[in-house]
Amino acid sequence: MKPVTTLSLLLFSLSMTACVTVDQESKTAHTKPNETQLLRDSMSENWQENWFLDGHKATLEHREGGLYFSAGTVTKRMDPEEYHAHHAVLWTKQVFEGDIRISYEIMPVDTDGFGNILLYIQAQGIGTHPFTEDITEWNELREIPGMDKYFLNMDLISLSFRENLRCRRYPWKDPEGNWYPGRGIIEPMVDYEPMVPGKSYTVMIEKTAESVRLVLSGTKSGKIYADHTWNTSQVSENREPKLIQKGRIGLRHMSTKQYIYRDFLVESI
Repeated sequence: MKPVTTLSLLLFSLSMTACVTVDQESKTAHTKPNETQLLRDSMSENWQENWFLDGHKATLEHREGGLYFSAGTVTKRMDPEEYHAHHAVLWTKQVFEGDIRISYEIMPVDTDGFGNILLYIQAQGIGTHPFTEDITEWNELREIPGMDKYFLNMDLISLSFRENLRCRRYPWKDPEGNWYPGRGIIEPMVDYEPMVPGKSYTVMIEKTAESVRLVLSGTKSGKIYADHTWNTSQVSENREPKLIQKGRIGLRHMSTKQYIYRDFLVESI
């Protein structure tokens, strides 16, 4: 009986070792995707944990399982000066470096068709006083969030959702004050089927050192409304830095724009 007992113990030991190994591999396989996750926000809880706001005219409240974000009400036609104070930008507190994927759900609420929304990718200040790279150091200068404070004083990639999709590189001017060709536009401007109020869409952006890909799809249907990649290395030779590699993410609403955001995710790729 003794040899049998020894053999049984040996087999039991090997079995337990195998179980531990499989369990460890299972845990590793399960957590591996999460190792690339940099920020996850359902947008259904306290938005101030992960975000801060430029502007004082915006409305932010939780609705329909997400974050309702509305800019102010004054349009350029109503008052060309007051209009600037009615824009708003919601910034991530977190800074993201390198190649990233951004995804989130978005639902238009307003129906007037005025203005547009923009996504700012890896934004920093241009580095000259007072526009230091860390934009939180000059938040007070953006309490009235006029567009020029961004396209003149920040390094970033911008995607705007207009009657077409536009990719731009900020700043629009060189250090001597001359406009860059096309005022930072990166061709082409891409036609797409505009978003419909009350319908949910999924936005996915993959940003690498030299390109930005945008995919816009129906959240429920999966229908692709846009899928385009811009070559962001095609910028003026004298632009420094040539590539955008580090900074915050911003959601910009021009005046009157109202959207609900859900499930905001940033991953390294």
